[in-house]
Amino acid sequence: MREFLLYIKSGTEAVSSVQTYVTPSFAVDQSFWQERESCILHVIGKTSSLALAFSLREQINEYIRKRLPERQKLTDGVVAELRHLAVGKVREASGLYGREVTDRERDDNQVFWSSAFACMRQPPKDWFAWKVVEFRCEVHACQKDAESAGGYKIFSRHSLLRRTSLTADGASASVLGKLLDGRALLWEEIETLLCKRGVEVGDLAAVLHEGVLAGKVQWLPGVRMGVVSNWRRKRLVLFCERCGSEGRALQLIYCHSCEQGCAYCTICLGMGRSKCCTPYMLIASSASADIGREKGMGQPARLEWTGRYSQDQARAAERARRFVAGSHPGRSEFLIWAVCGAGKTELLFPSVAEALSSGGRVLIATPRKDVVLELAPRIRRVFPEARVIAVHGASAEKWEESDITIATTHQVMRYHRRFLLVVLDEADAFPYHNNPVLYRALARAVHETGKLLYLSATPPLYLQKRLVSNARSKSASSAALPLASATHVLLPGRYHGKPLPVPEILTIKGLHKRVRTKRAVPQMTNAVKRSLDAERQVFVFVPRIDDVDVVLAYLQKAMPDRSEQMAGVHASDPLREEKVLAFRNRRYTLMVTTTILERGVTIPKSDVLVVGAEAPVFDEASLVQIAGRVGRSFDDTAGSVLFLQAERAATTKLAVRQISRMNQLAKKLAEAGVDNA
Repeated sequence: MREFLLYIKSGTEAVSSVQTYVTPSFAVDQSFWQERESCILHVIGKTSSLALAFSLREQINEYIRKRLPERQKLTDGVVAELRHLAVGKVREASGLYGREVTDRERDDNQVFWSSAFACMRQPPKDWFAWKVVEFRCEVHACQKDAESAGGYKIFSRHSLLRRTSLTADGASASVLGKLLDGRALLWEEIETLLCKRGVEVGDLAAVLHEGVLAGKVQWLPGVRMGVVSNWRRKRLVLFCERCGSEGRALQLIYCHSCEQGCAYCTICLGMGRSKCCTPYMLIASSASADIGREKGMGQPARLEWTGRYSQDQARAAERARRFVAGSHPGRSEFLIWAVCGAGKTELLFPSVAEALSSGGRVLIATPRKDVVLELAPRIRRVFPEARVIAVHGASAEKWEESDITIATTHQVMRYHRRFLLVVLDEADAFPYHNNPVLYRALARAVHETGKLLYLSATPPLYLQKRLVSNARSKSASSAALPLASATHVLLPGRYHGKPLPVPEILTIKGLHKRVRTKRAVPQMTNAVKRSLDAERQVFVFVPRIDDVDVVLAYLQKAMPDRSEQMAGVHASDPLREEKVLAFRNRRYTLMVTTTILERGVTIPKSDVLVVGAEAPVFDEASLVQIAGRVGRSFDDTAGSVLFLQAERAATTKLAVRQISRMNQLAKKLAEAGVDNA
C-alpha cells in the first residue's frame, strides 16, 4: 500500500513564502532541498489516499494565504495549528463522503457495498484514514553539485545508472526518459510500459518524484477530491484528472488498495482504473522530439509517393504545410475541409513531412479502429524511413516509440504534450464528436509549440465558426463559404474532377415491418440486383446492430443464388476485421453494416443502399459520408446511392442539398478557373 506524506517547507522568510508538498518518498525531498536551499520541513501527516493528501495541501495553502499575517513566521505553534486543521478537514471530508454514499443509495435504490465487503455490517465510521506525524527536519544547503551530493536528476544518465537495471540488449541509460517522454499515464500503466520494454527501476517513486520537484513531471491523483460550499451546505466533489468526468460518473467504493473511501471513473474505465489513490503522471515532451536530434535537425523527411496532385489539391496541401512550418502566435489550429473522395489523406503528406523534418513526432487520430488499420500501411509506404505504429485497444504497439502514431481517439488519452503535429481525421464522427473527454485528450496531446490539423468532409458547426472566416449557418448557401483563410482551406470537388453521386430518396410506408416479415420491397431488391448484375459491390447500411441480421436474412432469401457472397458486420462482431478484409478482397460482394463503415473505407466499383435512413443515427454528416463511399476511384467516378426511409426525414434532404451545393461550387470554380488558395 502506497503512503503519501504531507509536509510544509519553510525558511527564515515570512509565512507568505511557505508552501505545502505531497511526497511518496520523503528522503528524495530532503536530498532535493539540501542541494538548493536551507529550510525546515514540517511533516503534518500521511495517508494512503493521494486525493485526500492533495485536497489537504490545497486547503492548508489557502489557509496560510488568507488567515496568517504575511510577516508571521512559521513557528511550532502555527504548525501545530495546521496539524489540527488537517485533522478537522479529514473528519469533514469523511462525513461528506458518507453522506454522498447515503444519498446515492437512496436516489439509485442500490446497495453500495459490493460482495467483497458483504461481511461488513455497516459502513466505517471514518471513511478516510489519516495519521498525524509530528516531525521537524532542518535541511542545510550543500555546496556540492547535484551528482556528488547524491541527487536524483530526472532521467539523467548517471542517476539512472545508479537506480535502473536495464536488459542486456544494448539499451542506454536514457531509455527511461525516452519511454516516458510526452506521456500521460497512471502509475500501473507506467509499470506496464517498463515491463513491456524490459526496463527495471529499483525505486520508481523516487526517480519520478525527483522530476516532480524539478518541475519536469506533473503528478496528480487519478480522481481529485475537493469540498465546495454554498449557502445551503457543503458537499464533496470528485473529478477525474484523466478524462475530466465528474459527478455520478465517479463510482464510490471502499478500496482494497488504500483501505478507505475511494472513487474510480467509469467513463475512462476501459483505459485502466483511474482512482483517488492512484498517481496520474504527466510528462511533457522535453523537446520537439529526440527523433529529430538522432536524424539531424532540418534534414528533410523522405517522402515516397508517386501520385500527382490536381491543381486545387496542390494548393490546399501547400497551404496546410505552410501553416505547420510557420510560427503563428495564437493560431495553432487549421481545418482542411475537403469533400469525400477529394484525397484528404494524400493532402496530409507535405504537412507530416514538414513536422518530421523539424524533429517532431506526428499523431494521426481517427475515431475508428478500421480506419487506423487501413491508414497504417499506407503511411508506412509513403514514409519508409519513419517508424509508424497503429494504436488501438487491442494493439500490441501501444507502448512502442514512433515517429508517426496512428491511433483511435480514445488512445490519445495516454499522451501529454508529445506531438509537434496532431491530425484529427473526421472531427464530426462518433465517438469524438460532442465528446468533451476526447476534446480534452486531443488538445493535451499537442506539444506546446505544436499544431492541430483538422481533416473533415463534414466539419461540425463549431469548427466552421472558429476556423472558417465569415462562416455561414447551416441554412446558408455553400457558395458563400470562403475557399481559404489563415486557418482553413476548402476543396468542394473530388480529385478526379467528377461530381459526387447525388443520392435518390424513396419513402416506403411500413418499410421495417416488410423487411422483418420478409414481404417484398422491390425498390430495395431491384437496386441490389442491378448493382450485383453489373459486377459492383454493395454497402447496405442499417441503423442498429439488430437490423444487420434481419436485413441480411431478407436479402439472402430474396437472392438465394448470391447468399454465399453476402455478409453482415457491426462493431461488436468478433469477426469484424476478417469480414471487412474479405469484402475488400471481393470475397463478399454485399456487406450489411452499421455506421462503422461509413468513413475511411474505399471499395472500388461500389454502390450504397441505406435502409431506414430516417433513423436518428443517420444525421446529415453521416449520410453525406455514406454517400461518399461511391465513385471514389479514377476508373469508376459514378455509382448509385439510394436512401430508403419509412417516413419523411429532414436529414436526408439536408444531405442531398449539401452534396448538390458542393457539386455546384466545384463546377463554378472549374469553369471560372478560380485560385482555390
